[in-house]
Amino acid sequence: MARKDSFGGYEEERFKDKVDIKLQCSICLKVLKDPVQCPNEHYFCGSCIRINLRENAETCPMCQHHLTEEYLTKPPRILTDFLQNLMIRCDHENRGCPELVKLEFLDRHVNSCGYSPTPCTNAGCAVVMNRHEKERHEREQCQFRKIVCDECGEQVIWKSSRVHPCFMRKEMDDLARRLNVVQNNVRKVNDEIKQVKLTQEEMEYITKEATERSDWFTGKQKIFVCGGTDGKTRLNSIESYSWPENSWTLEPAMKKVRAAPSAFVHGREIYVSGGRNETKATDSTETLNVDEEHVEWTLSPVKMPLKCYSQKMVCHENSAILTGGLSDGDNVSDGIYEISLDPPYNSKLLTQIPEPRCYHGCEIVNNQVMVVGGNTSRNFKHATNTVYVHDLNNNECKTLPPLPFPIAEMATVSYKGNVILIGGVNEKGQSLNSVVLYNVKTGKIKMLPRLNHKRSLCAAVTTGNVIIVMGGYDYESKTCLNSVEYLDSSTNIWRELSPMTTKRSALTAVFKPIC
Repeated sequence: MARKDSFGGYEEERFKDKVDIKLQCSICLKVLKDPVQCPNEHYFCGSCIRINLRENAETCPMCQHHLTEEYLTKPPRILTDFLQNLMIRCDHENRGCPELVKLEFLDRHVNSCGYSPTPCTNAGCAVVMNRHEKERHEREQCQFRKIVCDECGEQVIWKSSRVHPCFMRKEMDDLARRLNVVQNNVRKVNDEIKQVKLTQEEMEYITKEATERSDWFTGKQKIFVCGGTDGKTRLNSIESYSWPENSWTLEPAMKKVRAAPSAFVHGREIYVSGGRNETKATDSTETLNVDEEHVEWTLSPVKMPLKCYSQKMVCHENSAILTGGLSDGDNVSDGIYEISLDPPYNSKLLTQIPEPRCYHGCEIVNNQVMVVGGNTSRNFKHATNTVYVHDLNNNECKTLPPLPFPIAEMATVSYKGNVILIGGVNEKGQSLNSVVLYNVKTGKIKMLPRLNHKRSLCAAVTTGNVIIVMGGYDYESKTCLNSVEYLDSSTNIWRELSPMTTKRSALTAVFKPIC
């Protein structure tokens, strides 16, 4: 009537009707399971009394009669028959099983119950599901299931099928067809444009997205990640990712070690500014032109107006816009500066935001500098949910509706008039896997699919309608990450790419067209 590995009695709440107190074990006070009795007819669960005799004393807990396991006997048949006819709920009721069965048949039902926890048998999958869901999960839902490519007949794991050559070729063909349709629509007369109900701005977005996706998938664009820390040392190493090869390549290292720097692309060059070296913050900038025959980093005459790290810089026309930053003295900047990228490389203070900011997000959307989230001090306990916007046209700074929760150390990208906040850490020091879309015009929030990994101090870039997130730090496991994942808005699923060669957090990243 009871499984050999069970202990104690049955919870009374599992029974359909109230159970007489005489059917309770005198030790665990639950409904008797595998009942036995002492010579004076005191009833106990078999497991309860045997443990009591071994660990306490060789006496009955009720009458103190000398008792050993050899003197335990089965109770009267009328009692066991009464027990076996009680209606009890399945062990897996909390997993959804609705069955009520006689206690006599409970073990038989549980052994065949369709709601029993069952692990997936596909290698690499850790999902545990109900037994009746197993076949469908392994055949249709499991990310680690094997599928056969229609083109080459090769077996591939579904999770990595997006980087399988045949799939990529199909996606490229489909992308080319979509791009051709968009270009034809642009050429149509105004009546045809009205008929398809697409604005000129929407057409420009679609055309730009399709072109950027095509450039990435064909290797005309690469991701460059710069600096950071591996948890032990600060880094000056650089590596690049190419989609066609689905691999990372080490590039020439920077001249200076830089953790929590900022980077942007201007013209043909990658700019990396600020950050913290072995002992202190810097205001220097160095540049790299990956299109030249001899690729080497060069110290630039461009300097930030203050030595800091965890600042954010974005490129605007022939200038860089610097926001916030943390200095060696733990002073946090509240300034927004404009730095000329042409001689004489002057910088000027545009405005001061209402509170200091570091480890924040910064993007330019519609000629407006967006400053989102971040810390007001070095400590993540001072993470904030405030959002500020500085209009470059009229040099005004305004406060916008707040984020849904305080967040710092996140990556940000801009997309179609929105700022997207990826990962980060909250005021409790917990790394996040949330992805928040913030509409600049309305201040409305939309939650996008969560990352596969919790990560703060990560970096992100976007091309077309694809977001790629790299590295970061997980406060729960206290480890730096080298994992890379991407979200394609056409599928709305985060997928894994090849990991970076180095684990790194507090890194920065850019997309760079390759000539």
